[in-house]
Amino acid sequence: MLIVLFLLVAGLSCCGLTYWICNYALTKKLLDIPNNRSSHSIPTPRGGGVSVVVIFLISLLNLQFFDLITLDNSLLATLIFSSLLIAGVGFWDDFHAISARWRFSIHIIAIFLITLSLPQLPALILFNISLNIPIITIFFYTLALAWLLNLYNFMDGIDGLASTEAISVCVGALLLLLMGSETSWNLIITLLVVCLIGFLIWNWPHAKIFMGDACSGFLGFILGVFALLTALEGMINLWSWMILLAFFINDASVTLIDRFLRGEKWYEAHCTHAYQYQAHRLIQKFEGQGVPHKLARTRSHTQINLAVLAINSFWLLPWAILANIFIFWGLIITIIAYLPLIFLVRHIRNNRCLVD
Repeated sequence: MLIVLFLLVAGLSCCGLTYWICNYALTKKLLDIPNNRSSHSIPTPRGGGVSVVVIFLISLLNLQFFDLITLDNSLLATLIFSSLLIAGVGFWDDFHAISARWRFSIHIIAIFLITLSLPQLPALILFNISLNIPIITIFFYTLALAWLLNLYNFMDGIDGLASTEAISVCVGALLLLLMGSETSWNLIITLLVVCLIGFLIWNWPHAKIFMGDACSGFLGFILGVFALLTALEGMINLWSWMILLAFFINDASVTLIDRFLRGEKWYEAHCTHAYQYQAHRLIQKFEGQGVPHKLARTRSHTQINLAVLAINSFWLLPWAILANIFIFWGLIITIIAYLPLIFLVRHIRNNRCLVD
C-alpha cells in the first residue's frame, strides 16, 4: 500500500509541476517559436520535461531512504549527479544555445562517471563468445550511451513521441523483469513510468508544453543506465534492450547514415527523420480532407504515437522476450526484429519527395 501511495504522489506531483512550469513559461514568454524545422505552428512553452527529472530523482532518493529499494549509495549518488549534469546542460541549451562540443563533452563526463562507478560492466556476448576486456567495454558502452542520449534528443520532434516511446520501453522491461525475481529495478522503472504519465497528460497531442532537451537527453541516458545495470545483474540482457529501443535507434541511425552519405551536415539540427516525414504526410492528407491545420496536426501526431505503441507492443516486445530467453541467439533475433523497421524507415525516407 505504501508503494502504491508513493507512486501515486510521484505521478500527481509530476503532473502538477508540469502544469506550473507551463504557466510560468507562458508568463515569462519562454516559448518554442516555430521555424522551418518545427513540427508545430503555434508558439508553445518548452522545458516541461524538467518535472520528470526533478520528481524522479527526488522520489528515487526517498525510495532509498525508506528502504523500498536497495541500491549501492555511491552508485545512487553518481547516478543522480550524472543525471543532473545531463539534464542541466540540456535545460541550458533549451534557452541559451550551447556549442555541440561543450554539450558532448559534458555528456561524456556524465557517462564516464556512471561507467567508472560500476565494479564491472556487462560482458559483450556474441553467440558463445563473451568479451569482457575493461578498456574495450568502457569504450563501447561510452559510445553506446552517448549515441542513445543524443538520438533521444533527435527523436523528440512531435507531441508525445519521446514520452510514449519511453513508457512503452519501460513497460516492456517491466514485463521481462516480472519473468524473473523481484528486484529494486521493478519499482525504479515503474517510478519513471508514472512520472512520464504525469508529464504526458500535458504533452499528448495537441501539446500544451514541450519536453525539451533537459528531459529527452535524460531519458536516453537513464534508459541506457537501466540497460547496463539490469544486464549486469543478469535480469535483462542487452540484446533485449536493443530490441525494446529499436524504433528510436532505427529511425535516428538510418537518418544519420543517409545524411552522411549524401554529404549533408549530419551533425546539424534537421527535420528529416522518417517519423517527421510521416507526420507531415499525414497532415497533408487530413488537410486535403478539409480538416483545419491544428486538428490535422493533432491527429497526425496521435496516429504516430499509437503506431509506435503498436510496434513496440506487438512486434518488438515478443522478440525482446525471446532474446532474453535464448541469449545464444540474441544477435539473430535482434536482426530479425530490426529488419522490417529498417525497411519501413527507408521506405518513408525514399518517398519523402511527397512532402518536400
